Amino acid sequence: MGRRFRPARGFTMVELMIVVALIGILSSIAIPGYQRITARGRRSELQAIMSKFRLYFKNLHDGQGTFSTPQTLDASAVSAINPSSAIHPGESAPWVTNASGWTDLPFPPEGAIRMRYWYTMGATAADGRVHDVTLQACGSFPGFGTDTITCATGMSGNYLYTEVLHGSGTYDVVEVPEF
Repeated sequence: MGRRFRPARGFTMVELMIVVALIGILSSIAIPGYQRITARGRRSELQAIMSKFRLYFKNLHDGQGTFSTPQTLDASAVSAINPSSAIHPGESAPWVTNASGWTDLPFPPEGAIRMRYWYTMGATAADGRVHDVTLQACGSFPGFGTDTITCATGMSGNYLYTEVLHGSGTYDVVEVPEF
């Protein structure tokens, strides 16, 4: 009697290599899209928090005629950076409600904060009032490149958002890199 031929079971090495190559191609297409969505999410956090700050400082100016607060720092001095702990890409930290310059904020951000925020008061005008304040945020967005921006003392990232709020109610925005 002769041997019976049994067909081979399983996949050949070539078939497995083709599947691995297809997975690699699909992931190289999907990962940049995922990073863009993540960056948009962080930017929406930024917009929500900045709108709170803008409203807070605008209400101060409308009520007092100046951006001065009980916690106001000297002109050109930077408030405490908040959250105070460094935030690495993909990580978050809680908002510090008792940080210098932030204690009188009536509606502090809640939840996981993925960027760091600070503000700088403008110079005191001839009338003895402060008529502009610079709000800033810095963070690291996956997929925004490897360029490092020095944002403030001991702080860097690959994204910097600057907003100058004027007493007239207008504001100027600069984003590096542009979103």
